Amino acid sequence: MKSILLHHGNDPQFESRLQGALDLARFTEGHLEVLQTRRVPAFLGADAAGFAGSAAMVVQLLEDEAKLAEAERTALSKRLDGEGVPFTFTESLGDPAQTLVDRSLLSDVIVMSLAGSDARELASTLAAVVTKADAPVLAMPAGATRLEIEKPVLVAWKPTPEAAHAVKRSVSLLRQAARVDVLTIDPTGSGELPPTAVSSYLSRHGIGSDLHERTTGGGSTADTLLATAKELGSGMIVMGGYGRSRAMEFLLGGVTRRLLAAADIPLLLAH
Repeated sequence: MKSILLHHGNDPQFESRLQGALDLARFTEGHLEVLQTRRVPAFLGADAAGFAGSAAMVVQLLEDEAKLAEAERTALSKRLDGEGVPFTFTESLGDPAQTLVDRSLLSDVIVMSLAGSDARELASTLAAVVTKADAPVLAMPAGATRLEIEKPVLVAWKPTPEAAHAVKRSVSLLRQAARVDVLTIDPTGSGELPPTAVSSYLSRHGIGSDLHERTTGGGSTADTLLATAKELGSGMIVMGGYGRSRAMEFLLGGVTRRLLAAADIPLLLAH
């Protein structure tokens, strides 16, 4: 993972994802691309008489936001100069989620934030990027001070395309992990892609792995996954995101949706 895309923002969660991105860049000797996104102000003109005034207001808003973005860029540049990580800034107008998706085409990973109900815009952006981006998303929990890459990594396995994509796209990190644990929860049968197939795939990349099974025992899959991560001392969970559509997850509930709201450990998600 050499090309690391960081979602910049002045939200309270930015510090945790910045630390995660810096740790990842140091670990992989990668390059950090800091993406500043600015929304285009909504045009409020309702008639021809008010067109000029409304247009002038929009121009002024754009100029003010550009100055603010430049000030934030200058302050962050001074800080990054002392971090020992190569970096560049990219600025874009438009919807943050779509901009991140567009930039993912030449990115190896996107660093974003886990956000609960108190940060709905961040949560919505994260969900949209996970499902549409052409790169995995490293979602950092709020308050995290670093990405503990030196710890074991837990792979949450289900025989789905999403989980397989997550495994394949995390190989470079798994290769350097202290230990790789492959977890299945409430297994229903071996099928064509049992956990042993994951271990075989990883072994061809020189990665050893330990297999684990757990049952929910009437609880939720998300809670069982987080409890197992804590039990095994995991520093990160690798998993597929949104096996069902986002709409179905919202209506029926889903593992991804619950984890994005409750996880206190970094998640590497792929769809």
